[in-house]
Amino acid sequence: MKKIDSMTLVFSLLVLGCNLSVGHSQDSHEHGHEAPHSETAPKKEYVIMQSWDHMKEMLISKGHTEAEADADILHKLTKYQSMDRSAGNDRIGVQAPPFQFDGWLNSEPLSVDDLKGHVVLIRWFTDTCPFCASSAPALRQLHETYTDQGLKMIGVFHPKAGRDDPLDKERVARVVEARNFKFPVAIDWDWRNKTLKDWWLTGPKRPGTSVTFILDKKGVVRFIHPGMEYHEDNGKAIHKMCSNDMGNIKNAIESLLAE
Repeated sequence: MKKIDSMTLVFSLLVLGCNLSVGHSQDSHEHGHEAPHSETAPKKEYVIMQSWDHMKEMLISKGHTEAEADADILHKLTKYQSMDRSAGNDRIGVQAPPFQFDGWLNSEPLSVDDLKGHVVLIRWFTDTCPFCASSAPALRQLHETYTDQGLKMIGVFHPKAGRDDPLDKERVARVVEARNFKFPVAIDWDWRNKTLKDWWLTGPKRPGTSVTFILDKKGVVRFIHPGMEYHEDNGKAIHKMCSNDMGNIKNAIESLLAE
């Protein structure tokens, strides 16, 4: 059997972190401490994942064969296909809780009340996750297509790798620049105890943390994409669910804008 090197283990942990199931019982154990927020500690550097092709290149550069890298990626995408798409239905119709973010980029701080009167799409993402990287073009497209029609887009960075590191706004700025996000981006560094916990990690078991909420003009949750990836059709059967989800998101936005 091939020995797993340390970088392979790191990649596996990073991707597993993107779709880590989090339930109520885990919440009381794993999330019951405050993350450190000192900005004086030495800062670590993390790979900004750009795409699945980027991940494949990184795996090959660390000694995997092309076939092994393809098999690893296929396994992760196949696991995504089995995700429960109804996860989050318990949050539909709920008034959005207040934000408890640790900072903002591309915007002055915003509140839920500030956003009322607009349809709002909020997507949690991180830098080391290929699912999030693959969804970045969709976020840019939705922002460009619907902003003039009244949509407010907010990205929310939450660290998975280095989740216990001190708050690092420069790290967030690097990924925002790399992914060319022009819309407001909030920082939910202490997501295990703050905004993501209040919005998502309480209640039933969740399939992932890279969740998308769409709020109506009254600030009520009307649509949830429970995590991972969405984008336009790229012609690959393994990504068919991603394009279906993208269509559902656009339909939800258009329906709410018309109300």
